[in-house]
Amino acid sequence: MNIAIVDDDPTIRISLRHFLHKWHSENDLPLDMIEYDGGDEFLSDFKNHEFDIVFMDIFMDRKNGIDTAMEMRRTDKNIVLVFLTSSTDHMPDAFSVHAFGYLIKPLFPDKLYQVMNDIRSILSPEEEPYLTVTTGKLELSINYSEILYINSDSNYCIIHCPEPTKCRGPFSTLCEPLAEHEDFCMINRGIIVNMAHVKSCDSTCVVLDNGDNLPVNTKKSAAIKQRITAYMFNHR
Repeated sequence: MNIAIVDDDPTIRISLRHFLHKWHSENDLPLDMIEYDGGDEFLSDFKNHEFDIVFMDIFMDRKNGIDTAMEMRRTDKNIVLVFLTSSTDHMPDAFSVHAFGYLIKPLFPDKLYQVMNDIRSILSPEEEPYLTVTTGKLELSINYSEILYINSDSNYCIIHCPEPTKCRGPFSTLCEPLAEHEDFCMINRGIIVNMAHVKSCDSTCVVLDNGDNLPVNTKKSAAIKQRITAYMFNHR
């Protein structure tokens, strides 16, 4: 993300930069920031950059934030704009320049992180992972969340989802990407389950929310039960 910070108060710029670096380190996302101490300085330079986000103070000497944003919007209507201010009096003006958010000074990290998470979901929406399988002459894409479990059946694999699918091929190859995903657990030879659909489990079987009862590998039952129990606890 390319970010511009426009504020004539250096302490605010330092504070915002610190919080953004912390958010960056926790989310492992690339982040580049350029600071400006006024609206004129920003406007004379922003065409040279492709900013994703602009944090802008409303009350600045010389050109204020609302006027600066109006000029910016004449040439770029897509930049995500977040206003910084010590008062909510100018909130209607902020709407007129299509501000995404409004952060009140002094800045609090939890409010900033919430705004950044919302912005990230817009700029970089996460695509749901899916499994690509070939059945007959058709190639299907099945979202991970739709899969209840997969079991091997001789030279075939059966993918149990709203519309069960049978495809030819080795179980190990089909399930290799699923085995690396946090939602899936191999409970027996030739059986992998989506833990999001597990209703209960014990040392002998796993019961899914559709009522299917699946056998657990007895030698690994303790580790399997521990993993599923921990998953259910963390996602309840």
